[in-house]
Amino acid sequence: MGKEVCTLTRVYRFSAAHRLHSPRYSDEENRRIFGKCNNPKGHGHDYYIEVTVTGNIDSETGMIVSVEYLDKVVQEIIDELDHKRLDIEVPYFVEFQPSGENIVKYLWLQLEQRIKGVKLFHLKLWETRDNYFEFFKEE
Repeated sequence: MGKEVCTLTRVYRFSAAHRLHSPRYSDEENRRIFGKCNNPKGHGHDYYIEVTVTGNIDSETGMIVSVEYLDKVVQEIIDELDHKRLDIEVPYFVEFQPSGENIVKYLWLQLEQRIKGVKLFHLKLWETRDNYFEFFKEE
């Protein structure tokens, strides 16, 4: 019989703007590579982030983690991004392109440092109705 695994997934929302642009490319190359994401004034998204954690079911509480605790930790990170121009206002994205891939990686790095008592298992970042990015670590 295999090891039992229990996960909890919560969904959170935030809004942010960004511009994908590299000073290494000409304006024409930036437009070709990044398309509408290269708009000089930026553009915004209403993001949804699915946070999945895994852990042992506590015999007393019957839970792997308190939802209130998880919400508090995740919300602290979301507050750092919400209603911000990511490539200008968030230091990480001054160095790294604020692409969906890098946003979900940033969220992982932040959550991995802050969540205690359970293991971060999987993130899914919805950027549009048709476009999402997933991040997890293979063992």
